Parts: sequence; structure tokens; C-alpha cells
Amino acid sequence: MLNLLQQDDLKNGGSNTDLKRFRLHSIIIEFLYRNGQASNPELAKLTNLSSPTINKLLLELVELGIVQELGHGASIGGRRPTKYGINSNAKYIISIDIDCRTISMGVFNLQNEAVSDIITYFDNVKNKKQVFEGIFKRLDALLADLNYNANQFLGIGISIPGLIEAKTGETYSDLLIDDLSLEDAFRKRYQLPTFTENDSRVMALGEQAFGSALNKENALCINICDGIGLGMIVNGKIYDGKSGYAGEFGHINVVEDGLMCTCGKKGCLETVASGTALIQFAQKGIVGGKQSIISELVHGKLDDIHVSTIIEALENGDIFAIDLISQAGTYLGKAIAGLIHIFNPETIIIGGKVAGAKHFLLDPIQQSLNKYTIHRIKQDTEILTSSLEGKVKLLGGVAMVMNTLFQQEKEFFM
Repeated sequence: MLNLLQQDDLKNGGSNTDLKRFRLHSIIIEFLYRNGQASNPELAKLTNLSSPTINKLLLELVELGIVQELGHGASIGGRRPTKYGINSNAKYIISIDIDCRTISMGVFNLQNEAVSDIITYFDNVKNKKQVFEGIFKRLDALLADLNYNANQFLGIGISIPGLIEAKTGETYSDLLIDDLSLEDAFRKRYQLPTFTENDSRVMALGEQAFGSALNKENALCINICDGIGLGMIVNGKIYDGKSGYAGEFGHINVVEDGLMCTCGKKGCLETVASGTALIQFAQKGIVGGKQSIISELVHGKLDDIHVSTIIEALENGDIFAIDLISQAGTYLGKAIAGLIHIFNPETIIIGGKVAGAKHFLLDPIQQSLNKYTIHRIKQDTEILTSSLEGKVKLLGGVAMVMNTLFQQEKEFFM
């Protein structure tokens, strides 16, 4: 962590001794970040170094403000060992979640805690120039409140929907700002490393680091927002396919000759179970005479219906809203049955706005699974909604930045 923003200086002017010391610093920092705390003996065992050498490295990191003493641990014979941990406010990470209709952002410390307000607001990503002007304006204000200094920040993690080329970070949602790619535009404005990733894989990163996929080797994360995506954890690693396009779960066909999808095909899962589909079905039903408090909640302005409106209605016992979610759950269950047969996962985590329906969504999913899956395979899979709820992709953005920078450091020292 210490040298993440100083690698050029190290490579150009650092001696072999300096490079080795900084590499050991990096190993200690990553271990403390991922595990919370450790004692000198634990770190000595991890690195195969002597206790005096570890003590010297720890004192250097304490002096630099990266690591701090946390008190004494339990004695295992002899003196009680001193525990060390990351100084949570030594550095910060900016995380931004861009969805088709909603944008969230916040600043996090090295304990993965928000140190700023979490800003969430409605906007339409199709209005590209307006969207990014809005993001920059709000992020500038957020950073001004924190007395922003680029040296205090490690990077920016951005979650976006759509296809992203794994090697280049290029998005095929055509998100260009003044002819710059999304990553380059943020790098230019804030002078920070910036990383983008498909929102469903960012969800999987968040669940793997902080949520229900923690310590799981095989887990699937279904992200149901305007579209439906899939983040896959296979053998403990995020799977993105050859080009980075894996996980387009929403484009599995579930309705023969069904509605036209945005991808140009008919009958995709997104056309019947996504947030967009729920909103369209709600609008069409109310125009067609369905009685529902959804209309009252938006004061008759049907264009103002959001997924949150439908969920509020079903929580108040609205039959129409319950039917909408139940129908979506039935289709989802049929499609998830295929995932269970193919992946045999430990856990399937359902996140995104539609997951806010909780048991109203899970119950019909389970009913479909009972109908379409082999029981012996299904019984090994736990299905639940995300415990991280609306924060999962923001936390996933933090994990993306930290994972990438740690990996870059390993490659730098190879």
C-alpha cells in the first residue's frame, strides 16, 4: 500500500534492498488489510522472517502512519504479543455505482467503512453528458467536504452495467466523456488510478469480500436491476470468460416468441423478470384498469414508478404488486434451475433493486426450483437475498480497487 503511488520512483531509483523492504511492507499491509490484525510472531511465520526483522518493518510502517498498534493479544506462554492493524484512515477509496436509473457514490477508508455521506439519486445513464456532469458535480462536492488531496486516495472503483472488455476496460455502453473513455475521464479529472467493471461482477466482488460469499469457493451472484446479470465465483475466483462478457444471465430465453429484448432477441429473461420489465408491467396493468396503490404512491404519474414503488406497494399488501413479483420469481426460478444443474454452487445470492422484495421473490423462485431441478443437486445450494443490500456494489468497488492494486504490486515486484 505504501508504494502504490510511488512505483515509478522505486523502479527507477530503488536499490535491491529498498525493493525487498517495500515488497515485505506490501505483504504485511495486504495481510493486515484482509485479516484485520496480527502479531509479530504471526507475521514472522507468514513471511519466514525473524522476529527482529518483522519488528523493524512494523515500526517503519507505524512511523509512516500505515499501521498502528492495537494493544496486546492473549499470551501463549511468555509476554503477551502486541497486535498490529491497518490505520483505517491512512488512505481512502472512492466508489461509484452507475446503474441505468440510479447512481450512488461514497468514500471509504481501509476498514471498508464509509467516511462520507453515501449519495444516491435517480438519473438516466442514456443521457450521457448530463449523467457525468451530475456525477462530477456531486463527487467534487463530496471530496471538498473531506478536504480532498489526491495523495490521500488510492483510487476510484466504478461499477457500470453492460459489456466491458476484460483486458482494456473498454465499455460497449459507449460511455465517452469529451472523447475520453470512462476510466481516462476520471483519471484526468481526479489524478487517481481508476478501474471499471461490469456491475454484476462488482456485486460478486462485494459479496466475496464482505458478504454471503465470504470464504465460499463456488457462489453465484444474480444482480436484478434494470437488467439481469450474473457474477460467478468459481473455485474462489471471479470468472469473466475469454473476453470479459461472461454472466449475461438476463439474455437466456425463457419465453418462446416472447417480448422483444434490448439485445434484439425475443423472450429473454430480462423481458419478464428485470426491474425494467416490472415497471412496464405495472404501468400497462394500471392503464388497463388494475387496482393498485402503486398509482397512489406516484400520484397518478406512472412515469415515476420505480422498483422501490412496487416493493413499497407489496409490503403494504397490494395484490397487484405481489402478483408482479411472483411472476418475476417464477421465471427467475426456471432460469436459476439451469444454473444449479450446471454449476452446483454452494450459494446463490440475489441482489439488486428487485431483491428488496425478499421473501416475496424468494418463495416463487423456490417453487420453480422444486418443479425444475433435481432435488439431490438443489439441496446443496443455499439461496438468499444479499445482506449488503444497496451497499454491495459500492463495497465491491472498494474490493476491486484494493484487489487490483495489490495484484499490480505483486506483478511490479516479480
